[in-house]
Amino acid sequence: MKNILVIIILAMGIYACQPSSEKMEEESDYFTIEGEIKGLNVSEIYFMHKDSAGDHKDTLIVDEGKFSVSGAVDEPQFVMLYSDKVRFQKVFYVENKTMKLTGTFDSLVQVDVSGSPVQDDFEVLEERIQTHRDSVMKYWNLAQQTGEAGDTLKANEYQFIADSMYRSEATIRKQFVLDFPNSFASLNELMNYSNEENLDESRMLYAGLSEAVTTTKKGKEVATHLDNLDMVKEGKMALPFSQKDVDGTVVSLEDYEGKYVLLEFWASWCGPCRAENPNLRAEYLKYHDKGFNILGISLDDSKEKWMKAVAKDDLPWTQVSDLKGWQNEVAVLYGVRGVPANFLIGPDGKILVKDLRGEVLNAKLKEIFD
Repeated sequence: MKNILVIIILAMGIYACQPSSEKMEEESDYFTIEGEIKGLNVSEIYFMHKDSAGDHKDTLIVDEGKFSVSGAVDEPQFVMLYSDKVRFQKVFYVENKTMKLTGTFDSLVQVDVSGSPVQDDFEVLEERIQTHRDSVMKYWNLAQQTGEAGDTLKANEYQFIADSMYRSEATIRKQFVLDFPNSFASLNELMNYSNEENLDESRMLYAGLSEAVTTTKKGKEVATHLDNLDMVKEGKMALPFSQKDVDGTVVSLEDYEGKYVLLEFWASWCGPCRAENPNLRAEYLKYHDKGFNILGISLDDSKEKWMKAVAKDDLPWTQVSDLKGWQNEVAVLYGVRGVPANFLIGPDGKILVKDLRGEVLNAKLKEIFD
């Protein structure tokens, strides 16, 4: 859906998730965002958001840097404003309140979003992350400078510090969840933080959140995600599913019973996925006759782009998708939060190993089939 939203007179509720039992006339039932970015010399910008039907991009008219948009959300959600003409992008939380977005085009990092308590909480995290990344860049620059000066030992020391700090960013997000147990913003951070390795810790973090947070739709989604992570551990039986292929034919995991199959989660827009496809193709052609199969599960929301990528990369294995993007039902079932991701399933239906790529995948297949 792509709507032209006029600045002063706005069609309310034409795109966002609307409450099923409440009316838009009440102020608490909708949001209004009044924006002014001084120096933003474009005639329109885009507003990315979601509703129950999926992702949407609306066009907002800009007049001397001013714009406005209104709508409704079931609960707070991330949205994005951006331009495809100039370098302007802002990601933030919106909730059903009167909000303002102000700033100047020559200092976009200082764009201020007010009116949303959830966004206020999120900005605390953003500041912590930015401070952390500034420190990482400081040591990375020191490593570059000392390396160019010929002090290899010191350069390696600085590089080690920078790499260690970079990998520790997840702990900042974890601390945010601990510090803000009553904030909706903690749910997304916990969702992104959790994985199979820290599942027990993630459950403890979830248990520390307030009931007002965990009983939301997003709160229940996080709970399901944690449960799914537990069910797709290596050594457990793969979860059954069915999804349609490019011709609309239903394909089930049961179709691969008694065979080795690699569930490959990918998307046409995913650079690392596309970069791995030549290796996957080579290994598939090498071992398919010996019993190796791949089932591609696309997180695309555009069939045209999905099909174009399959054709361009010349992928010979079966592909399925429900075209729901990140809400692909199989991806949700398997706890996939990033692509590429994959699960190698054995003939007995058990998950053998996860996230094999490149030479590591090749070595595993060689071990099995050669």
